[in-house]
Amino acid sequence: MDIHDNENLIYVNEDPGEKRIHKGNVVFLCLTVCFCFIIGVGGFVNFIAKDRDFSESENRVLASFPKLTLSSIADGTFMKNFETYMSDQFVLRDRMISLKSYFDRLSGLRESNGVYIADDGFLIEKPSKYTAKKAKAMTKSINSFMEKYPEITKMVAISPNASYIYSEKLPSGIELHSQYSELKGILNRLEGENYSFLNVTKALKNAKEKSDVFYRTDHHWTTRGAYAVFKAIADKWNLDRKSVEYEFLTVSSDFEGTLASKTGIHDNKDKIEICLPENSEGSYIVSYESQDKRTTSLFEPSKLQQKNKYEVFLGGNYDKVVIDTVSKSRATLLIIKDSYANCLIPMLTPYFAKIIVVDPRYMTESVHNVMDEYNFSHVLFLYNLNTFLQDTSLEDALK
Repeated sequence: MDIHDNENLIYVNEDPGEKRIHKGNVVFLCLTVCFCFIIGVGGFVNFIAKDRDFSESENRVLASFPKLTLSSIADGTFMKNFETYMSDQFVLRDRMISLKSYFDRLSGLRESNGVYIADDGFLIEKPSKYTAKKAKAMTKSINSFMEKYPEITKMVAISPNASYIYSEKLPSGIELHSQYSELKGILNRLEGENYSFLNVTKALKNAKEKSDVFYRTDHHWTTRGAYAVFKAIADKWNLDRKSVEYEFLTVSSDFEGTLASKTGIHDNKDKIEICLPENSEGSYIVSYESQDKRTTSLFEPSKLQQKNKYEVFLGGNYDKVVIDTVSKSRATLLIIKDSYANCLIPMLTPYFAKIIVVDPRYMTESVHNVMDEYNFSHVLFLYNLNTFLQDTSLEDALK
């Protein structure tokens, strides 16, 4: 049998004068034609379509057409921003992400768009890169803050991500740096009076034997995971957990989170639960000051009708939320947080007369201004490690 390579087409001579095209090349040719057709049609539709401001499936703001200037052309930023714009505004973007993910999995790849395709239906976000410089800057800001309020009881709770808690489910051959070691490194840099560092890792690892502590399609921890951490916080602060019963209610069974959108993999759906302290209905007033809004609920049911159902907790992320409770306690709590805290906050309401929640990513004022406005007895920093290592807003807010 003779094999000849002629201009990338492979012919096999089984008999003299007989030729046939290799099946693999036919499949490749068909895929190429389909891909070019999709790009061509998509490009035309994209040209006449109206730009989108926000992607519900990816839960993020999309790039707008960049401003054309001589300087942006000269330094190359215009073309870079234009490429981002075209990628974000491509009308078949969601379909193409799903198609790419499908072929990636066929070829054996277990990673897509910064997300590992793990066992048991878990999609696991890549951990943020740890640098000693970044950890030093963040802990320096927290230490400086703590020094100004030595009389207040303070706690830092930083959660590892699913990549560490469910490391056994990662694709074979994936070896990640230990987030637990990174958290210990952060702990060693933190100092201050009336201060404690919570071992969130232990709480989550103990709880995962009974239920999922992270969503399978989203980067957040589940309400069950948050409850495990709440119990650890309560025990550390000697809150009387035995005096309050908690009820878990399922409010959605078809949640597809941001990791499903990033990968285009829609094989699984998560359930969302809310956790209610007994007799919690009407036991607090919630004020969203920047929104000029007041309500008697820490949950927003309308968010269950949209793509990002996790926003059922607090209605999403805001710069400052004030919660006045009917608790007999005289204690007041400041929570400095990212979105991981949103589903945990209702669990703390029986133990504090007032809870102020601030998210530095959305704040324009200093946290010190909030400290001056209220007489706090407790302060809780509650973050996940990915956000803690990526975000710069906390440093600015603590100045």
